[in-house]
Amino acid sequence: MLIELPFPSSLAVVNKLLTSYLNEIRRPSHTVFVLDTSGSMDGSRINSLKHALVNLAGADTSISGRFAGFHNRESVTMVLFSSQVYDQRSFQLSDTGDNSSELRQIRGYVNGLHAGGGTAIYDALEAAYHISGNARANLPDDYYSIVLMTDGENNAGRDGSGFLSDYRGWPSSWRTIPTFPVLFGEGNPQQLQQIASTTGGTVFDGRNADLSLIFKEIRGYQ
Repeated sequence: MLIELPFPSSLAVVNKLLTSYLNEIRRPSHTVFVLDTSGSMDGSRINSLKHALVNLAGADTSISGRFAGFHNRESVTMVLFSSQVYDQRSFQLSDTGDNSSELRQIRGYVNGLHAGGGTAIYDALEAAYHISGNARANLPDDYYSIVLMTDGENNAGRDGSGFLSDYRGWPSSWRTIPTFPVLFGEGNPQQLQQIASTTGGTVFDGRNADLSLIFKEIRGYQ
């Protein structure tokens, strides 16, 4: 017997189905964005980062932008670092409509980013794992991931070997959270590839690409 499943002929219906899946059915996710705001990020680089994050927070109204953006039931944490981790902010999303006050809060926070200082990649990454690992202990069924964006080499705080030593001692539930590093500016490809390989993530090369497109691509993993 042939069973046919009709496909909606209306684009509006297709969009509604996809939006309902993303906002109501799909497993909730918690993403930790680890953002390099060191001095080398000043100028066009910090502006590119702001633009990419603001697009995820509702500014990109294209079809791909709406589906790649933040969704209902999603948790987003921003970890800011330069010579050390100096700020972190979490946002719990329940309304991502056109007039969402929650998305406005994210855009306001992102637009306040400024650059200065050194680059403590591994200290920031360790902070991100503590955040996501502890969150998983409370909500084990959510999907967790970390996005690391840096334009330089680690030159402050613990080094890579110190991070790897700590990583091996963490609970297995922490070590299954992937990190997706974004290579930007003069970022060290070897350092970022080691992070991705160790954590089960993937490196994304943003040196010659629009950072907004890179972030959209990463969202496909989340």
